[in-house]
Amino acid sequence: MSDDKKLKRKIDKAKRRIGRFWSAFVILAAVAIICCLTWQSRLWNFQSIDEQLAAIEAARAIPDAENAAVYYTRFLTDPNKASTLDDLSSYTPSAYVEPWDSSEHPELAAELKTNRAFMQTLLGISQMQEARFPVYPDPNSGSFMLADMRKITFILSWAAANDLAEGRIDAAYSKYRCQLKLAHHLEQQPAGYYKNVRIAIEAVASGNIRRAVMRDDITPEQLRSLETILEIPRNQDEKDAEIADRVNQLIEEKERSELSFAARLKQWLLGYTSRRQREQRQRLICLRLDATRRATPILIALRRYKQEIGAWPEMLEQIEPKLPEQMIIDPQNNGPFVYKRDGDDFVFYSKGPNNIDEGGSHSGTADDWPIWPLNLRITKQENANDK
Repeated sequence: MSDDKKLKRKIDKAKRRIGRFWSAFVILAAVAIICCLTWQSRLWNFQSIDEQLAAIEAARAIPDAENAAVYYTRFLTDPNKASTLDDLSSYTPSAYVEPWDSSEHPELAAELKTNRAFMQTLLGISQMQEARFPVYPDPNSGSFMLADMRKITFILSWAAANDLAEGRIDAAYSKYRCQLKLAHHLEQQPAGYYKNVRIAIEAVASGNIRRAVMRDDITPEQLRSLETILEIPRNQDEKDAEIADRVNQLIEEKERSELSFAARLKQWLLGYTSRRQREQRQRLICLRLDATRRATPILIALRRYKQEIGAWPEMLEQIEPKLPEQMIIDPQNNGPFVYKRDGDDFVFYSKGPNNIDEGGSHSGTADDWPIWPLNLRITKQENANDK
């Protein structure tokens, strides 16, 4: 046999070996993916996902008498309360956020007056400190009531706006507090799907408080009452964060395991990008809420300055010595908030994550975040003139 033929045979053998190697690699990779999608962590976990979730729920349990979630459930599953909630929530939310007199919206005013007991029950539940909703509720069981809680939040806002306009200041403030306590109760839950509703409720409450702060007839005592409401403690325990991470991981695995193989494969292929986008969006929302949390006490300090001096300060630096150092740092960009006098008023906003002053605009590519006015809108031409 010639040397050329021997060399050719060796090359052919080498190609076949390489071909078999890659075939085996592809098969093993496919098997690994299938195993991951089908069994995931169950291969290494002796407890089922349901058992692990149940164990976490049992470890977090508190007596029913101390559990606000039990009372919310009774409240929202009561047919009479559910009917009242449907009737009240049929009104358009945005129409009644600003303070309004009963003569402006007599039908809603009459409904709120008739259902005063409905409101008092909610206020009573909000006085409780702890809440333990199901870690993984069955959407069909009647315990998944987050949509109803959003309705409750709007109803509380409308009632508070009516109270504020008609001089029932303490009544209005009690409803703001109820909203923040409802958000606090949801914050205690480790599962992520409670989080978005909690953020939405807190954002509504924060907007109500800022409107109250900016009323010209607010008194120093009322400002202090609003500060007390804002001091409701939040959950910031590292152990709670660890439990939340574990719960959300288990829920992800459970929901994935209930998908068809094709759906799981598609989710796996698209999962990284969509997860990253979801996480970035969630982070932006949380940073905006944190910015609002820090800025609302600054708004109160601005109001105090005007009460003492008779005019708004020319610069934010004039009130900074009276505020904690951390409060004046915008968490979205670790820089200062923007405060500008505007005649007899002012604008106050965050420069957003990009840390570029875009005149308070958060439309299009601009990402500034308004603190006051709440509906701050700056056109491109106004922004250019300001610069």
